[in-house]
Amino acid sequence: MKIVQFGLCYSPNLGDGIIAECIAYGITTRAPQAEVSHVDLSARRNRGEVVVRNREALLAVLDRLPLFLRHALVRWKMKRLLDGVADAWDKAAEADLAVIGGGQIFSDANLNFPLKIGRAAQVLARKRTPCAVYAVGVSRNWTPQGRALFRALESTQLQMVGVRDAGSLAAWAAQMPATQMPTTPKPEITVDPGLLAAGCYGAIDPKAATIGLCITDFTLLAHHADGDVAGQGAGGLAFYTSIVLAAVAGGQSVTLFCNGATEDLDLLKRLTKAPELDPLLRAGQVLAPAQPQTPTQLARIIGGCSAVIAHRLHACIVAYSYQRPVVGLGWDSKLQSFFDLAGMSAFFSSAPDLTGPQIVEMALAAIKAQVPAQDPAHLVDAAWDGIDRLLACVPQETR
Repeated sequence: MKIVQFGLCYSPNLGDGIIAECIAYGITTRAPQAEVSHVDLSARRNRGEVVVRNREALLAVLDRLPLFLRHALVRWKMKRLLDGVADAWDKAAEADLAVIGGGQIFSDANLNFPLKIGRAAQVLARKRTPCAVYAVGVSRNWTPQGRALFRALESTQLQMVGVRDAGSLAAWAAQMPATQMPTTPKPEITVDPGLLAAGCYGAIDPKAATIGLCITDFTLLAHHADGDVAGQGAGGLAFYTSIVLAAVAGGQSVTLFCNGATEDLDLLKRLTKAPELDPLLRAGQVLAPAQPQTPTQLARIIGGCSAVIAHRLHACIVAYSYQRPVVGLGWDSKLQSFFDLAGMSAFFSSAPDLTGPQIVEMALAAIKAQVPAQDPAHLVDAAWDGIDRLLACVPQETR
């Protein structure tokens, strides 16, 4: 049985790699005979490959252009990119099931994902490969052109539409009503496969009184945000410095890490050079380990902390999977949805004026309350149910 996942397995944001590896882990645990391969929707062929250089500058330019010019430029660039992997995608699509997901890929920022998913749908339709949309995030930002590209899924043998939370379910229904895609399956919730991380990457002993602080570039967050960005009023360096100083004052050590995006890594490097942190780094109260190059390394950094503070969704999800107290810093509805789903809304905030001491106070309260106070087994069980539902999409004769 051959299953191929169309996602972001080689993204520099290693959270996307965790999604891909947890999907493969879930499938092969439930169906040991399965062979799982991955196709990167951004046309990367291996980890570390850069397909768009100077991304931050490019996004700044795009944001200044009229919509029709943005779309024209992105269509031209994306066609060249995807034409280069056409043969590889054709070969990969010769599978018993194609999985489109997970991650926040049903989002329309300058037609980026609509063009990629539209091209994948064309390949899968031509190959007549059964396919399933699985554990995806859906943003309420589709343009008419983006919606038309996503509708290419109608031409495939689509067996399932699984979105990862209630917000995504509502966004799908609002932008892709049943009257527009009458032949597609009814959308359902299949929770994020990253919830399987603790099983996928194995047990990790946490270091006592060590808060993991996930560093994320605010410019990048603001470009993709659909709401306020927690702490944006202070600015990146000042914001993260204030969290570190408050955590150390509260008797905690701090491990600095990022999910791998170039912009995040650049900010982390600048943070380690902040004069206020120099004595803490030399004393070992602040740690800046070698940054992760693989999803496994990221998961093990997160699992090795006794608590985590992060804007990044999958830093929070992996921490939750390892039953570590976690504080979520808002910028996108997907993060709020996860904390609501996990019953941890009290430990989430998207306030732009949120301060370091306030965040550390939330973290210390989460540690004291042993949040997640409830065993996350109910969400882990839901993730396994999603894997089972996914495998049910494989034609009976090829299982």
